[in-house]
Amino acid sequence: MLWLFQNIIISIIIIILIHYLFNYLKDTYTTKKTKDLVKTQTEKYKTILDEIMNKKTDGIENTFIFNSENMQNELDSYLEQEMSIL
Repeated sequence: MLWLFQNIIISIIIIILIHYLFNYLKDTYTTKKTKDLVKTQTEKYKTILDEIMNKKTDGIENTFIFNSENMQNELDSYLEQEMSIL
């Protein structure tokens, strides 16, 4: 019984020592990388705003009107088909 407790204690001590050794080596011999999330997000936001402000909206509005008329025609034809089936 004493042998079992000795093995458990020794195993736990070895695991803890290896853990602390690994953390020490990791902290000592690696460089920490920090990512500046605020700066990168603001740069992306500024580029998106610049793209939006520099685009012309005339072509977009005309396309929207054309697409909405096309969708209305498609909806009408779909409803007519469904009503003819019933």
